[in-house]
Parts: sequence; structure tokens; C-alpha cells
Amino acid sequence: MKSVEGIILKKTSRREADLAIKLYTKEHGLMEFTAKGARKQEAKLKPGLDIFNHIDLFYVPAKHLPIATDFKIKNDFKNIKNNLFRLKLAYFASGALLKIFEPGLGEPRVWQKILDFFTGLENSPSNKEELVETTYFWCHDILVLNGLDPNSPDFKPINAAQLKKNTEELFLHHFGISISKLI
Repeated sequence: MKSVEGIILKKTSRREADLAIKLYTKEHGLMEFTAKGARKQEAKLKPGLDIFNHIDLFYVPAKHLPIATDFKIKNDFKNIKNNLFRLKLAYFASGALLKIFEPGLGEPRVWQKILDFFTGLENSPSNKEELVETTYFWCHDILVLNGLDPNSPDFKPINAAQLKKNTEELFLHHFGISISKLI
């Protein structure tokens, strides 16, 4: 049995009672797992496989997808799940990560940025405007770490308006996503 630390970004129903879950993991980057029977009411995996949970996931390798067997919740990010605006930003970040990164390419700096973003979203008493600005900065940093912003290889400080414009253009160019329409 193996284990990984990660944040659940997406859950998809499979077959009658199975779930496919996508995590961004500390060790391996984006990974997908099967959770057999996790949609059943009495399933032991059901409570831990909630979206945006920060977990240690225990699994066994399999032919196609690794099979999740157990978990330990590190942070369930309740404040994010109980606030619609924070939840909207978390879903945006999750969607962006799933589009930007390829499975199996772990990068410690990216993991730290993701964990910092979700922790900040959870604990920040900030108003909506500050949370949106923080999200733009996070998006820019993720793009730079992924090598998609040739103009800022060293995270050179720029003002917030330039950063928003630059990030918006990169997302539109590379992924067809308009950040301002989504957040």
C-alpha cells in the first residue's frame, strides 16, 4: 500500500457506486484514483473524499487507475465550503489546475502555491475584492511556475492592474478561459 498527500480537485461518478477522484499531490502532481463503492451510503471512504479536502490518501496500484483504500483528513476547508464566493474561487482554481497541468509531473513549488492558496482562502478575513486580487496573483504565479509567462521568469513585481491584464491574456491565449468572467 502506498500513500500520497493531496487536495481533491474533482470527483466523477463511475459505474454504479464508484468514484474517480483527481488530486493535485505533493509528490506526483496531478493524479487520478478510483474509489470503489465510495458512493454507497455506508462506504468508509465517502466522508473523506469530499471536494477540496486536503488528505493523505492510501492506495494500491492497479492496472488502469490506482485504487483508493483509506484516507486521513488534514484539512477539510470548511470555511471555503460554507461561503459561496470562496467556493466559487476554489472551483475556479480547481478547473484552472486541471487544464494547466499534466498528470504525473510533480513540482514542490507548485504544490506549495496550491496549498497556500487554499489555506489563504480558508483563513483570510478579506473582502471580495481582495480575494479576487489574491486569486489573480495566484493564477499568475502558477502560470509562471509552469513556464507560460516569458516576461516574468523571476516573479518581477508589477502593479496589480498590469498583473491582472497579463494573467487574463495568458489564460485566454493558452486555455480559452476569461478569468474576469469566471470570478
